[in-house]
Amino acid sequence: MATESIRISHAEALDLLRDAESNVHSFDAHAASGSHEARFTSFGSPRSVEAQDAATSRSCNNTQRPIQCDVFIAGSGPIGCTYAREILEKCDPSFLRPRNAVYMAEIGAQESPIVGAHLKNAVKYQKDIDSFVHVIQGALQPVSVPLSDTHQSTLGGNSWTPPLNSKQNQLVICGQNPQQARGTNLGATAVTRAVGGMATHWTCACPTPHSEETNESPVDRNELDSLLVRARELVKVDSTVFDESIRHTIVKDILTDSFPNRNVRSIPLAVQRHAKSSSGFVTWSGSNTVLGETVNDPRFTLASEHRVTQLIVHPSFPGAVAGVLMRDLKTNSDYLVNARVYIIACGAVCTPQILYNSDIRPPSLGRYLTEQSMAFCQIVLSKKYIKSIENTTNPIWQNLIKQHRAKHPLDPLPIPFRDLDPQIMIPYSGAFPWHAQIHRDAFSYGDVGPRSDPRVVVDLRFFGKGDINSENRVDFSNTEPNKRPEHTDLYGMPQATFHVVRSDADRDRDQKMMNDMTTVANSLGGYLPGSEPQFMEPGLAMHITGTTRIGNDRNTSVANACSKVWGFSNLWVGGNNVIPDSTASNPTLTSMAYALKGAADVIQCLQC
Repeated sequence: MATESIRISHAEALDLLRDAESNVHSFDAHAASGSHEARFTSFGSPRSVEAQDAATSRSCNNTQRPIQCDVFIAGSGPIGCTYAREILEKCDPSFLRPRNAVYMAEIGAQESPIVGAHLKNAVKYQKDIDSFVHVIQGALQPVSVPLSDTHQSTLGGNSWTPPLNSKQNQLVICGQNPQQARGTNLGATAVTRAVGGMATHWTCACPTPHSEETNESPVDRNELDSLLVRARELVKVDSTVFDESIRHTIVKDILTDSFPNRNVRSIPLAVQRHAKSSSGFVTWSGSNTVLGETVNDPRFTLASEHRVTQLIVHPSFPGAVAGVLMRDLKTNSDYLVNARVYIIACGAVCTPQILYNSDIRPPSLGRYLTEQSMAFCQIVLSKKYIKSIENTTNPIWQNLIKQHRAKHPLDPLPIPFRDLDPQIMIPYSGAFPWHAQIHRDAFSYGDVGPRSDPRVVVDLRFFGKGDINSENRVDFSNTEPNKRPEHTDLYGMPQATFHVVRSDADRDRDQKMMNDMTTVANSLGGYLPGSEPQFMEPGLAMHITGTTRIGNDRNTSVANACSKVWGFSNLWVGGNNVIPDSTASNPTLTSMAYALKGAADVIQCLQC
């Protein structure tokens, strides 16, 4: 929907850059003197570093000198935080300024006292996982919504209605997109705008990609495996946290016995046991986990609720970004940031959106998009499995059940309330080219409510890959360079439009995947009414890849193997969008691995 002007012209950009050119690599003494508390714009006063002294701040309406930093990062999710931590930990300090070395901008607000933390760590959600569904629903903002039919035949009197037979006969509100065809939309695709991004509510699943899920990668598999090891360490992946759970063990044993050749295993999760393991609580990893102690580093600055509007290409050197225009959404003030290196890690839609709005439009931008299909159902465990728990010979279980019965004599189930949920996976294989998760967790759907006791409900989510096709893409509201787009989203950026169709081969795989899911489900119990097997709305997996894919050919990729954008000396991209392959497994760990390689390249650039 149309909003305020969101671009500046190249002429205006050149004016802003004239006084900045001589200071691109200079040390900002004022920034170095700022207090640590003032480096965060999330708490209390909205003053940011650049606002500490109006005389030295840069507003596009008040031409002062720009904010100076070494590395500018757009996006505060796990990928942006991977870059920030690696650069600050691994780069020779003599090449970085003592303040504002890494400046991170995030369009969303900080919603937790801990920067970028997983919101599911709150006790209330661990006691009632279904209540977290509403947190996820509130966090997600749809990307592209086709127009609704606004004709109301029973609206009487002289009430206002859109004019008939006019270009203005539709309501363009709430992010609705006049250019979106329903048949090619990823209707459930949404973004989370918050400090920490999607990692404020993700499932934390971090499986290792199968070899068939890295066929297109320009990174050698041995090197990628080494990067994956480091990524697991950063986000604290553990496959054993749920092994003591009664339900986890029962479900895992059932599936192992029923499908002995499928490599049934615990999901590798970014999670840690709670300090008091007897509490029945765990600590889910978020962007804060990846960031670690970097958040307290005086060289790190985080600006929340700041929209990255556009990158400004150096007027004399087309292969170099000279600045970035960003807007403080709380004050509507625009600022120019000058850095040596720029990293855009805002997700699979918003990253190409920023490049597009900056007139950085390589042929592959937004193309080669793949998204996972998704089959879902919920089952209620069979009576015989509940009876096997009741009659267990495991002394540890017997003791737990005895204690539970003593505290809750009226409970009909022999399962302690603090028993952790099952977290099982059947990994992707050549014979079964999809990824299966058999577990209990909160999503934007699938809450059990009062229909059944959640301790006997198990969720089945099967994720299928899609064939790579350059015509499957996300593009943005038609606009010529230096001109305002015809349609913008809720945040004033060019409206994203999807053009995605699943191939016949995709549909055949999807049907086989559905048949496999029902077979697995039937081994566990009966379907929960209302949650029978179904394909979910396209885009609901929220695992889009490829929109700024890496590769060895600049004609079919946006960036090289180090995630540096082709034709630029100081611009990198990060996120699931850099993955060049079609995947069925959760992609975050792979994206972190590519970010680690990208960060090493950035460090080399900084130290030159």
